[in-house]
Amino acid sequence: MPTATAGPAPARRVKAAEPPPAYETYLAPPPPKDGRLIGVDCHPDLFTAAVFTGQSVHDARKLGVRENLSLEAFLAWAAQDFGPKDLFLLEASANSFEIVYRLHALGRQAVVLESAYVGKHASNYKDNDKLAAARIALVYLGNRVPCVWVPDERTRQRRELLNAYTKAVSDHTAAGNQLKGYLNEQGIRLGKRNPSQPATRAWVEGRRAWSAVQLQLLDEAFSGLAESNARRARLCRLVAEEVSQEPLMLRTMKLLGIGIINAFAILAVVGDVRRFAQPQKLAAYLGLNPGEKRSGKSKEIKIGIGRRGRGDLRQLLVQAAQAILRRGQATALGKWGWKLFARKGHRNIAIGAVARKLAMQVWHVLMGNPPTLLEAGKGLTVKLRKLAVILGPKRRAELGLGTGLLASIARLRQRFAELPEEPLTSAPPGPV
Repeated sequence: MPTATAGPAPARRVKAAEPPPAYETYLAPPPPKDGRLIGVDCHPDLFTAAVFTGQSVHDARKLGVRENLSLEAFLAWAAQDFGPKDLFLLEASANSFEIVYRLHALGRQAVVLESAYVGKHASNYKDNDKLAAARIALVYLGNRVPCVWVPDERTRQRRELLNAYTKAVSDHTAAGNQLKGYLNEQGIRLGKRNPSQPATRAWVEGRRAWSAVQLQLLDEAFSGLAESNARRARLCRLVAEEVSQEPLMLRTMKLLGIGIINAFAILAVVGDVRRFAQPQKLAAYLGLNPGEKRSGKSKEIKIGIGRRGRGDLRQLLVQAAQAILRRGQATALGKWGWKLFARKGHRNIAIGAVARKLAMQVWHVLMGNPPTLLEAGKGLTVKLRKLAVILGPKRRAELGLGTGLLASIARLRQRFAELPEEPLTSAPPGPV
């Protein structure tokens, strides 16, 4: 096998490889007849690759292994020693999507194999990077392994922003709980007072005599809470900017219970909705389909939702369902949910069922089909007003929404009205 060079790859005009089909999981493409297979074991900064030829495990032949390559050396090797007919195989990991983007930019084919499937074949007596790279290629040759959908760059950035916002909300909650816990130790309960308000801090300091050390601890707690709140607000503003510029996100806000964060999370998580052939498949992807257990002639046991699927978006839809039920029977969906609660006798069953209906409506909205669970006109206006307030007058003017609230709301309505109402009929390329 040719020797790799650590320098930059020579300039050449290559045809970009076709991206993988837009489905969350799909069967891996067949082995290339005239190309090679490269199993890649990825670390954050080091890569080990095993090169094979063959159409199955039985006729597989190892051509060589390269160990501990830096990212630059690995990409230079991929550009110089391989061509468009070769196929790079990666196991799903933290940086596998980034490596696929880099390989596609070089005109190389690359797919990400499902880690749960590849991991089942790990050896329990000996394992290292060379064996892991070879195992990835051999597992692929041994069976049609499920591959993971690689999101496009825009969807990937939205997911990164969603993760950052979720982490900021969690940090803000933790900072507030830490402050309340310390005050409880001192016999002080905030009650309904907002710990982020300066008046609350002044009230706390006047409740008792504090030592110098205790005042420093109070300052640390209040400062940490203020910093986490400021970071959450900055990221929320970034989310609002994305929503204001994306007509599909604005359209999803027409649904009951779908606000700014939910609308952004839907597009960030789902990406290309055409990879889900039916709304039930989207609900299953989010883990909103009820499970069941049955063996032999035993009675079928229904189990609830959760602990599978995309937990981030499922959690937001569950919160939306709870908000709908809190409104009582003011909406048709809320009335249906309360009837289900009365029949089943368990509130969580009704919440899960309402969340599942919302997920199916999301699929129809993204596909361009007319939804049925629409927010009332006043409710939609409240959502758009909140979006405009978060952006602020200066940012609204920069985004072309105008400075006034009423003008901004009207412009936001125009943006989601500009989308065509025809349903999507063309499916993305690739196997179903």
